[in-house]
Amino acid sequence: MLTTSLVGAGSSLLGGLFGSSASSQYQKSLKQAQDYLKGQEQQGLQNYSPYLDAGKGATTTLSSLLGTPGQGLLQNWTGQFNAPTAEQAQQTPGYQFQLKAGQDAIQNSAAGKGSLLTGRTLADLNNYAQGTASTNYQNTFNNSLTQYQSAYNSFLNNQNNQYSRLMGLSGEGLQAAGGAGSLISGIGGDIASLYGQQGAAAAGGTMALGQGIGGALNNLGSIPLLSHLSGTAGWNTSASAAGANAASAG
Repeated sequence: MLTTSLVGAGSSLLGGLFGSSASSQYQKSLKQAQDYLKGQEQQGLQNYSPYLDAGKGATTTLSSLLGTPGQGLLQNWTGQFNAPTAEQAQQTPGYQFQLKAGQDAIQNSAAGKGSLLTGRTLADLNNYAQGTASTNYQNTFNNSLTQYQSAYNSFLNNQNNQYSRLMGLSGEGLQAAGGAGSLISGIGGDIASLYGQQGAAAAGGTMALGQGIGGALNNLGSIPLLSHLSGTAGWNTSASAAGANAASAG
């Protein structure tokens, strides 16, 4: 009877100790998992950092360029189209040469026919000069208008290109911020779950140790000699209370 009681007490106590030790090892494993996740989180945030910085810089620059009406990317086009005058058109390269060459051709033709000084020849020379001047002016006008439109389109393209580049970089930063937020949220949830498991394991280990001590005391209380030495008639009851108190104190 004595041997059985001692063995039972030892088994209860060892069971409680082993349960507490297993819980402690499990808590260490959970702590290692937490540290690993925190390291992964930091590494992930470092990877996002260049994109976050670039996006922040682009957003700041873009905000500055769009912050003042009439300046930066809100600057108005100030160019004006001025139609060329007839005198300006006559100064275009090739016009005088074309006019003289045509008039010489008409005069030479008329001279060969013996009609150089006739009214017909004079009319032909006048018509040719007017036609050439009109065609030349139209060409000069179109060229000036094309140059004006090209300058205007170049201004718009420069504004749009600058805006698009900054907006694109700002968008990259926004995507990086979203990715970093998802990373923090996901890993944060995992770490919180591990904290919960760690707390549960700690509570479970404390309860196992308390229950083991209580069981050992109950088994010892069943030994008559110990009960007699204790001077207490209700040993089992006291032992059970001691085990329960040990569990509660944990």
